[in-house]
Amino acid sequence: MLLQRPALAFFFWISMLPLPGRAANVIEMSRTFLEAHCIDCHEGRDADGGLDLVTLDTDLSNEETIRRWILIHDRIASGEMPPSKKPRPEVAKRKGIEQVLAEALTVSERQRANVVLRRLNRQEYENTVRDLFRTAVRITGLPEDTPTNGFDNVGEGLAVSAEAMQAYLHAADQVLDAVFGPPEKPRFIRHETNLLQQVDWKGNPQLENQIGKMFRRTADGLVIFQSGYCPTNLVNFARLKPPAGTYRGTLRVRAVQSDKPVTMRIYGGDTIVNRREQHLVGYYDVPPGEWTTIEFVDRLVEDGGTYLPKLYGTEDTRKDADTFAGPGVEIGDLVIEGPVDEWPPASRAELLGDAAPDAGEIIRRLLPRAFRRPVDPDEAGSYLKLFEAARAEGQSFDSALRVSVKAILTSPEFLFLDEPGEGDLKPEALASRLSYFLWSSLPDAELSAADLGNPATLHTQVERLLGDPKAASFTTNFTGQWLGLREINFTAPDANLFPEFDELLNLSMPRETELFFQEILAQDLSVVNFVDSTFTFLNGRLASHYGIPGIEGQKFRKVTLPAGSLRGGVLTQAGILKVTANGTNTSPVIRGAWVLKNILGQPPPPPPDNVGSVQPDIRGATTIREQLAKHRNIPSCAGCHAKIDPPGFALESFDPIGGYRTEYRTMAENGARPGLSRAPFTLAWVRYRVGKPVDSSGQLPTGEAFTDIREFKHLLARDPDQLTRNLTQKLLTYALGRKTGFSDRPAIEDIVREARTNAYGFRSLIHAITRSATFRKP
Repeated sequence: MLLQRPALAFFFWISMLPLPGRAANVIEMSRTFLEAHCIDCHEGRDADGGLDLVTLDTDLSNEETIRRWILIHDRIASGEMPPSKKPRPEVAKRKGIEQVLAEALTVSERQRANVVLRRLNRQEYENTVRDLFRTAVRITGLPEDTPTNGFDNVGEGLAVSAEAMQAYLHAADQVLDAVFGPPEKPRFIRHETNLLQQVDWKGNPQLENQIGKMFRRTADGLVIFQSGYCPTNLVNFARLKPPAGTYRGTLRVRAVQSDKPVTMRIYGGDTIVNRREQHLVGYYDVPPGEWTTIEFVDRLVEDGGTYLPKLYGTEDTRKDADTFAGPGVEIGDLVIEGPVDEWPPASRAELLGDAAPDAGEIIRRLLPRAFRRPVDPDEAGSYLKLFEAARAEGQSFDSALRVSVKAILTSPEFLFLDEPGEGDLKPEALASRLSYFLWSSLPDAELSAADLGNPATLHTQVERLLGDPKAASFTTNFTGQWLGLREINFTAPDANLFPEFDELLNLSMPRETELFFQEILAQDLSVVNFVDSTFTFLNGRLASHYGIPGIEGQKFRKVTLPAGSLRGGVLTQAGILKVTANGTNTSPVIRGAWVLKNILGQPPPPPPDNVGSVQPDIRGATTIREQLAKHRNIPSCAGCHAKIDPPGFALESFDPIGGYRTEYRTMAENGARPGLSRAPFTLAWVRYRVGKPVDSSGQLPTGEAFTDIREFKHLLARDPDQLTRNLTQKLLTYALGRKTGFSDRPAIEDIVREARTNAYGFRSLIHAITRSATFRKP
C-alpha cells in the first residue's frame, strides 16, 4: 500500500524544518521506511497497540499526537519496531529515521514551549509563611492543587481562578491572625486530674458504673484494658472550655499483667461527640513494672477540645475487669496544661522588629524576603501608601499594617516564582529554585547571599540545605508524589478480607518508605537500592506484618533483611503495595503499569478505546492471571500486556495491604478455612476463606524469565542507567516545576553519565541535577 495522508504530510513538514538531510531525501527515506516496515501492522481499526500510522495526526502542538510520535521514535530506536519477525532495516537507515524524528520532535517541542508562571502550591505557601514570619500556620480553605506529570508544583497545573484569589485573601487573614496573635493573652489552664475523678456533663461520676466491668480501681487510678470502645475521655478538661492552642500533657502509667510493653494511644480534639476535628496524638509503649510518664505536646485546633487515652492491640473486657487476666495499663495522675504558646508570639516581634514600630521600615525589610528578590523604593512606597490610607481612616497601627501586609501576601510577586523566560535565571531566582526544590520554601539569608555560580559554593549550599530539618519537606513531598504515598488513605481495605489491617499499620507504611529514602540520600547509596536492597526501616507493627521477628515497639530502626528475603526496595514495601491496590484485590495491570511509569520511566500507552478492562472475579473461581491470558489474545492488547503484566505478576505474591501470600483470600463459601480464628492486633474475627494459589512467575519481553519477586528485582537492577534516567526525569520535573519532554533528553543523558561515574549515588545525583545547565534555565 502507498503511504499517504497524515504520516507522509508529517515527513513533508519535517523537510521544511532547518534540519540536515531534508526535502526530497527525507520524504523518500521516510515513505520507504514506513511502507516497508510499519504499515502492515499499523493500519486500520485493529492496528497493533491502537497505532494507525495512516490516520495518525501530524499536529505536533497536540500533546497526544506528540506522545504517539515519541512512541514511534522510541520503538524504532530500541529496535522493538519493526518486530524481529518482520523484515529488518539496515542499521544506517534505522539510525537515519531515528535522527530525523528526534530532531523534528525536539524542534517542535521547543517551538511550542512556553514559560508558565509557577504559583506556590499549598504546601509551599504554608512553608513560606512559616519561614517568613517564624510561625507555624495551619492554612485552611486553599483549593486543591492539580498534579501535572505526577507533581503538584508544575506551573501548568497551578492556575489561579477568581475563587482561588478569594481563598488567598482568606489565607492571608489566617496568616496575619497567627503573626499578630490574639489581642489578649489566652487563659492558661493547668488541669490535674485522675480517671477516677472524671464526671459527665451533668456532674455525675463518669466511669463509676463501669468499675469492676470495664475498668479496675486501684489505689492510684484505674486499670484499662480496652482497644475498642473506651469511654475514658477527659471530660473534666473539656468542661473547662480550653481555648485552641498548644498543650502539654503528662500521664503516669505502667503496664500490668504483661511481661512486655503494652501500647497506649492518645487522641485529641472532639473525642466526645465526634462531630468536629479530632486527631491522633501518638502511640506510646508502656513498660511493665515501675511507673513511667508519657509526655506529649499537641495542638488543639478548635476551642473546647480534650483528650482520650486508650490501648492498642489488647483484648477488651466489658464485665469482669477485677478478675480479667489480659494485659492492661494502669493510669494514675494526669496533667494537661496550656496553651503554652508564647504570647505575644515571636512572629509579631519578627515582623515589627525590636525598635519602636515604623511602618516604612517594616515594609522595606519584609518585601525582599517575601518577593525573594531585591525591591526598589517605589515598590515599597506603594505598600506604605496603603498603610497611610488606613491610618487616615482611623485604623490602629496594627490594623493598618495588616492592610499592607495582606496586600503583599496576595500579590503576584509573592504567590508566583519569578522565573523569566530568557537566558539563565537571575541569581535570586536560582536561589529560590534551589530552596523550593529541597525545602519547599523560600531561601534563607545565607542562600540568598551565596554566589551559586561558583561550583564549590553551590555544592556547599546543596549540602547545607539537605542537612537542614526543612529538607524533610523534600522527602515527604517528593516520595508522596513519585511513589504515590499521598494516596495511602485513598482506599480502605475490606475488613472481611483483611481483618488485621489497622491504623498503626497504615501510619507505619509511608514512614518506612520515607526513612528508606532519607537513608539512601544521606549515605549517597546507589539508586539501585530503590529496586533491590538488603535493608529497610521497621517498627514492631510493620516487622510483624512482614514476618520479621525480634523487633518490637513504636520506634523505627534500620534493619538488615534476612538472607533471601522477599523484601528490599520500594516495590515490596507495604505502603507502595497498598496504594497500587484497591483495598479488595490486586491487579497485575495496575501494578505493572505503575512499575513501568514510576520505576522504569516507560509508561504504557492508554488502552485502545474498543477494549474493556479486566475485572477481578470476586467469587475466586478464576485468578486474574487466567483472565489476563484471555485478554492478551486480543491482537491490539498483546504488545502492551507483554510489558505491563510481568511486573504485575511478580507483585502478585503481595496482597492489597502489603502482606505476603501464597494463596488468594476469598469470601466464597467453598474456600478452605484459614488456620486462625482471630486476626492479630485487631483481634477481629476471621471470616475470609483461602482461595486459589498465587503464581508470581513471569517472562519479560526480552525472554528473560523469573519465578518470583526476588528474581524480578535482580533483572531490574541490572540496568542502573534506566533506573537513574527515570529518577532524573522525575527529579527534574519536581525541581524545575515544569514538564520535562523530548527536548530535555540530552540533558538527562548527561546527568545519567555523571551519575554513572559516581556509582549512581543518590546524593551525587541531586548535586548533578543542581549543577546542570537545565537547572539554571526557565
